[in-house]
Amino acid sequence: MSQPVAEKISQLRSLVRLLVESSEVVIKEWEAEAAQASEPNNTPDVPSPALYEARRVIIGACGMCIDLVQDPLLRLGEVVSSYFAAKCLNIAVQARVADIVAEADPQRGISVEDIGRRTGINGRKLAQLLRCLSTIHIFSEIKDGYFVNTRTSEYMVANDSIQGGAVTEKLPAVLFDPVKTHSRSPRESAFQEAYGTNSTLWEYLEEPVEQPDGTMGPRPAFNTWIGGMMAAGRAESSATYVDYPWHTLGSRTVIDVGGGLGGMSLELAKRYPDLKFVVQDREAVIEKAELIWKQELPEALEAERVKFMRHDFFTQQPVKEADVFILRHILHDWPDDECVTILRHLRDAMRRDSRLLVADKVMQTTAGSPLLKSAPSPLPANYGYAHHMGNILAIGMLALFNGVERTPEEFSALAENAGLRVVKIWECRGLAYVTEMRRNDYDG
Repeated sequence: MSQPVAEKISQLRSLVRLLVESSEVVIKEWEAEAAQASEPNNTPDVPSPALYEARRVIIGACGMCIDLVQDPLLRLGEVVSSYFAAKCLNIAVQARVADIVAEADPQRGISVEDIGRRTGINGRKLAQLLRCLSTIHIFSEIKDGYFVNTRTSEYMVANDSIQGGAVTEKLPAVLFDPVKTHSRSPRESAFQEAYGTNSTLWEYLEEPVEQPDGTMGPRPAFNTWIGGMMAAGRAESSATYVDYPWHTLGSRTVIDVGGGLGGMSLELAKRYPDLKFVVQDREAVIEKAELIWKQELPEALEAERVKFMRHDFFTQQPVKEADVFILRHILHDWPDDECVTILRHLRDAMRRDSRLLVADKVMQTTAGSPLLKSAPSPLPANYGYAHHMGNILAIGMLALFNGVERTPEEFSALAENAGLRVVKIWECRGLAYVTEMRRNDYDG
C-alpha cells in the first residue's frame, strides 16, 4: 500500500530537522577536536557520547531519506546490485589499488592505465570498477581517467585485514536445502559448502599441511585469520575499553576465554595497569600470543601481569572462582547449543559474585527492545541504516558458522539455559557492547 502524501511530507520534514540538529552537534564536536588537536596525547579513538549519537542519527536519517524519496523499483535495484559494488571493492583490495594510488601526487592522481599495468588488469575495464567505487566515495576520479584516494580508501593502504570471501555465495544453497535450512550445526554452514569440508572453520585452519621448510603446521590462512581477528577486535571493540567501568575492578584477575592473541586483554592492560590477565585459547593460537605481547607490552610479561594457558572452552574451565571471565567475539561464532555449553562451563567455575562479561554485538530490531536505547522518531528504534553494518556482519556469522548476532532477549535466554542471568547490557559507542552476566543465584 502506498504511503499517504501527508505522512511522507511529515516524515521528510522530521528527518530534515534531525539532520540539521545533529549536524550542528557534529560541527561543534569537530571544532572542539580541532581546538584540542595540538594537545599532547590527545588522540581519542572513541567519539564523545554526543558525537556518537549525532553520527548514528545522521546516518539513520540519511538512509531513511533515501528510502523515502527514491523510486521504489530503483531502490530495490540498487540493493540487488550492491553485490557488484562489493565485488569491485574486493578486486580493488586484492589488486592493492589503494597502495598504488597512494604513491601518486594527490593533486594530479594516477592514470587508470598506469594502475592497470601494475595490477595486470585491463585499464578500460578497471576504470569501470573504480568509477563504481568513486560514485560511493571510495576513490575519487579528479579528471577523466585519473584517480586519487579518499579518506575512506586511505584506510585500505597497507591494510591486509580488509578481505572479501566467497563463503556467502554458498549461503543460498544452504538456506534452500530442505534439511540444512533447519540445521544449527556449525558443520552445516555455507563455509562447508564453499570449501568442501566437514570441519568447522577453526578446525580447517588448524589442519596440518606441509610448510615451505618441509615441516607440518596450520594452513597458511591461519596466521591471516588470527591476525585479522585481532585487527577487527581493535576496530570494533575500542569503545568497550572505556564504556565499561574496568577501573572499578582494581587489581583483579581477568580470564580471557578464547582470547586468541589476547587482543582485548592487551588493550585493557595498556589502559588499566593494575589489572592482571590469563589469556586462554587452543594450542595453535596461544603459542603465538606471547610473541605479540613481547612486541607490544613486554613490561606486562616482566611483571607477570599476564599468563598464557592452553584451553578449549568446550571443556571444563581450569581456573576456578576467578573474579572476572570475558568472552569477546566468541558466542556469535556458535549456535545456541554450543553457546550454552561454553557458558555452563564458565558458570560452574564462577563464584556467586564472579562476573562474566560478553563483548559482542547486541542486535536491536527495528521494533526495538526495552533493554536498549531507541532512536528518536521518525527513525526506526535501531537507528535504521546506522545499524546496517551490524546486520551485514551477522550474515557473515551465519555463513561461516551457522552463528548468530543476538538480541538482548536471545542473550537472556542463553544465560538462563546455562544457569546465568543478564544483569546489565553496557551500551558502548561502537559495534560491540558488553553484556554482564552473573550466576542466577547472585543476589547483588
